[in-house]
Amino acid sequence: MQRSRRSNGPDRGNSTDRRRRKHYLLNRFGDGHTCECLHCGQTLDYTTIEADRIVPGSEGGSYRRDNIVPSCRRCNASRQDAPIVDFHLSIGRMSVSASFA
Repeated sequence: MQRSRRSNGPDRGNSTDRRRRKHYLLNRFGDGHTCECLHCGQTLDYTTIEADRIVPGSEGGSYRRDNIVPSCRRCNASRQDAPIVDFHLSIGRMSVSASFA
């Protein structure tokens, strides 16, 4: 297996895994075509959605379905390894985070 330059790269899976993950998130959290970013509420579609891990990779979190939520690129990059509750407090969106406490 070729080593990825990205952190946790091999854990991301191949392109088929990532495509399936996007479709799962759009169906689970939206209408199959769009859904909202869990963090900021931005409307996402297949081209803009990213899978954000509830438990980050640095803490052993994987891309399993019970550990991913929809995120926009900006929020996913901004959150980094911060716990979701802490990140939501920092952006003023505590109402969504209550279910993760």
